[in-house]
Amino acid sequence: MSLLASTPKRQCDRAVKRARRELARGVTGLFSSVFWYGAVDLDRKHLVVWVLLAGSPSQLPAWYFPSKDRADCQYDAELLAEIKRMREAVVACFDREGWRDAERVDVGFDSEARVRDGCGWHYFK
Repeated sequence: MSLLASTPKRQCDRAVKRARRELARGVTGLFSSVFWYGAVDLDRKHLVVWVLLAGSPSQLPAWYFPSKDRADCQYDAELLAEIKRMREAVVACFDREGWRDAERVDVGFDSEARVRDGCGWHYFK
């Protein structure tokens, strides 16, 4: 493997591409998209992965990080279990790419519609 192929950015790109394929196979229809951002060339701790969910924003948590946040009990237990499964799938994709401490990757979840209505990328600022 060349040095270029093993940069943190390339690892992220490959892991997210794999995650996109795996999450799209889900049977619930909840998955909409996945992407990453962060200054990973400076420090891997800056990585953030977002999974956007299809469905009514009122039924989906906002800025939800399952590894850090407690879910509000207003959300359905099956929904939260599916989000947990999706997070585990994303983490496994990073692990397969050799990402150190893959379990510590920040994976956030939000509604695709909420992000779109919040002006897309600007929603995350």
